Amino acid sequence: MTPSFIFNYIKRCHSSLKELATQQNVSLMYLWFDFAKCSVAHKAILNHYTRGKLYKSKGCERKKSLTYGRIVDTINRCNSREFIPVLNNKHLFNRHFSAYVNRRWLYSKEMTPEQFADLCDSFDKLIVKPEDGLEGMGVRKIQAPKTQEQQKALFDELSKTPAMIEECITQHPGMIFNNTSVNTIRAHSIIDRNGKVHLFKTLLRAGVGDSVVDNYAHGGCAYEVDITTGRIISPSLQKNGGEIYIHPGTDMFMLGRQIPNWESVLDGVAKAHQLLPQCRFIGWDVAVTPTGIELIEGNHNPDYELIEFFGSTGWYEKIKPYI
Repeated sequence: MTPSFIFNYIKRCHSSLKELATQQNVSLMYLWFDFAKCSVAHKAILNHYTRGKLYKSKGCERKKSLTYGRIVDTINRCNSREFIPVLNNKHLFNRHFSAYVNRRWLYSKEMTPEQFADLCDSFDKLIVKPEDGLEGMGVRKIQAPKTQEQQKALFDELSKTPAMIEECITQHPGMIFNNTSVNTIRAHSIIDRNGKVHLFKTLLRAGVGDSVVDNYAHGGCAYEVDITTGRIISPSLQKNGGEIYIHPGTDMFMLGRQIPNWESVLDGVAKAHQLLPQCRFIGWDVAVTPTGIELIEGNHNPDYELIEFFGSTGWYEKIKPYI
């Protein structure tokens, strides 16, 4: 870390803690001391202390929390660097988990003009995903060109950079919330040292409005789903900390809503993880279709916010025996 990064982080900490001190009517000096203690003892960062509300918890509760530092440690211990590219590179992922990827797709750096033309002729809309895109960055939906001239022009454009060109997924009607993105299940799983897969902390990620992606970072919502029943059991959160019970842009009250094909989600994730035992800690994005599921991607470094900020907390204690 550079001196400028450290200086800017301290400035950001001071600003956020000052705002929190005013909101909670407590001493800024106390919050600084408590945050520093929490950072050292529990490897927490500012976002978790403030938005994740660690400032409200006691030491015994903080010990249970899967903080940013602890999830980084978990990833480093569980996931082999040699095999992480299978999860990071979207075309490698689709090939490795082909049994759970039924949509048609092409990789821009390997496709032929004939293959691209056939894909365009087969579908009206296509999804383009940058190979190295994170949190849905750069994902766009395009109109599939139909003339040879248009197809050649788009082929030439897309061939310049690594990207995935995919058929749009048809999702289950029960997964549509008056938005344009495919809404997915984020399912976390960990393989213990005896090779057994354990699923934990599942969430519905639902997009809002015209966004092409459902990511929380792009304004989407996330609701915890009970892993046993497949029903939503928590509100989502707004950036200002407020809770959302009715999905934005709809009149849908989310608590208690049943996720369709839930057994297929759990079974598919467990079986898929067995195909990559070298990465023992994965956050999966799963689309629910009318007939089953479709794997979108696997994350070797899943967002700790989804695990600790939405719904139930204390996940470090729960998964520690498997690490």
